[in-house]
Amino acid sequence: MPPFSRVLVANRGEIATRVLKAIKEMGMTAIAVYSEADKYAVHTKYADEAYYIGKAPALDSYLNIEHIIDAAEKAHVDAIHPGYGFLSENAEFAEAVEKAGITFIGPSSEVMRKIKDKLDGKRLANMAGVPTAPGSDGPVTSIDEALKLAEKIGYPIMVKAASGGGGVGITRVDNQDQLMDVWERNKRLAYQAFGKADLFIEKYAVNPRHIEFQLIGDKYGNYVVAWERECTIQRRNQKLIEEAPSPALKMEERESMFEPIIKFGKLINYFTLGTFETAFSDVSRDFYFLELNKRLQVEHPTTELIFRIDLVKLQIKLAAGEHLPFSQEDLNKRVRGTAIEYRINAEDALNNFTGSSGFVTYYREPTGPGVRVDSGIESGSYVPPYYDSLVSKLIVYGESREYAIQAGIRALADYKIGGIKTTIELYKWIMQDPDFQEGKFSTSYISQKTDQFVKYLREQEEIKAAIAAEIQSRGLLRTSSTDNKGKAQSKSGWKTYGIITQSSTRVMW
Repeated sequence: MPPFSRVLVANRGEIATRVLKAIKEMGMTAIAVYSEADKYAVHTKYADEAYYIGKAPALDSYLNIEHIIDAAEKAHVDAIHPGYGFLSENAEFAEAVEKAGITFIGPSSEVMRKIKDKLDGKRLANMAGVPTAPGSDGPVTSIDEALKLAEKIGYPIMVKAASGGGGVGITRVDNQDQLMDVWERNKRLAYQAFGKADLFIEKYAVNPRHIEFQLIGDKYGNYVVAWERECTIQRRNQKLIEEAPSPALKMEERESMFEPIIKFGKLINYFTLGTFETAFSDVSRDFYFLELNKRLQVEHPTTELIFRIDLVKLQIKLAAGEHLPFSQEDLNKRVRGTAIEYRINAEDALNNFTGSSGFVTYYREPTGPGVRVDSGIESGSYVPPYYDSLVSKLIVYGESREYAIQAGIRALADYKIGGIKTTIELYKWIMQDPDFQEGKFSTSYISQKTDQFVKYLREQEEIKAAIAAEIQSRGLLRTSSTDNKGKAQSKSGWKTYGIITQSSTRVMW
């Protein structure tokens, strides 16, 4: 018997489609919501039913609690899945869902309020024995206090917004002058993004890697940690490429985190899925707690592939009150191979990763062994400028990291998207880079390699333009005539089947 009857997904794009598929496979009715900009989006068309929730801006639609609850009541749903982003970690939304007599597929509003921001998470981490970085225990109230604390713990430091995520309001600072420059700016960014200007300071880890651990728990105090994901390849504190497991960790280092993470979960009676983000130093081999994400992660497919489990279905079952179906020992026996995820963002990597909106004129997904695509677009889709730039995710699997990289190289070459700029070409370059292949990178990888990959990408653009121009030239020069058999033939003797026009000579890579 399905855990629920009708489930609404309060999200959009690739994650909405991914969750809707799981809901259908579990024998439940899949309900979507959509804004004015997403009227014809893939997730809207895929759902069994779809409800309009407002105008294109997120504040009028996907962040509008009243509109979503109204749609849920009209659809007579008994559960809501929030996906990630938008309202997925919003305690007020979780509480509104609960008050409507609907199950929230995630931790309860009570649990969420115990971890309102990163500082709450840090305090609980200290109680549970999860390692934390030296720094402030609460918000730093003034630039004078910030300067004194920075001098005490030593530069470099990280200035962080206490609320929110997505890398907003987070800056590495190397000296006193830089700290004075960024302080008010980060306060302003934090207030604009999250409605709170609170900042705090932490010691910056040397040569840090970004490694996160997947906590899974039921409502009865049973927990496991589904190992970790390497999320180090990022720009502006936003992840681009993730893999599981991390190539940097030894088994004893990995296992050292399991007990404190589970203790953290027990302290607050956490249930369903939660992700512990940490900074890990290749030099000191120390972990530093960053934050707990109280939701499904973008990069969850990498964990799914190496453990051969469906985290979305498991999350739904746990929210419905089912028991955790395996122990830590059982889970450890399941792990196999390496999975890598590429976030396909509608961005121009040659122009400081600016967003690229518009219609998708051509779309072809890669296929074959070890290849999975979670997508929110298809040919003819409109990519609006109002939301996150993530349009799809390419995930590959291999029996070893080397094989996974080779599968990624092939799949990236086969992935064709026309009409918008994407990060695919950048990932092709990264996969060929010896430092990535050998696992030698930190969170500054992209910034350190920018000049190299920009040069490479510009060369690729020039090659494409030259080939397109050559095809255009030959197409326009060919003049059709009719031979004795009635076939179209060019004066050069080449058989042609119509003139190649400018609109049809786009070269897809």
